[in-house]
Amino acid sequence: MDSCRIKVRDDVIAREIDGEAVLISLDSGFYYSLNKVGCFIFNLILKKGDFDDILEELKGGFEVAEREAREDLEAFIGSLEQEKIISVCS
Repeated sequence: MDSCRIKVRDDVIAREIDGEAVLISLDSGFYYSLNKVGCFIFNLILKKGDFDDILEELKGGFEVAEREAREDLEAFIGSLEQEKIISVCS
């Protein structure tokens, strides 16, 4: 998933509350809750939108090894994409 752009879909509303995030998909009507790490990553998606940049911030922000950070980030992004919260393009 290197060098891909990640964008939050236009029909998603997000609010941060006490370090966690609540996401609402206006299209599906579902809402999602993100913990501290999920909120950290989601904010990076909003600010940077680049997988490699987000990976570097994640490694530094949580002092995690590259392999673990990459696997966790890919899984998280895959979940958000499956729920139609984000779109991913190369």
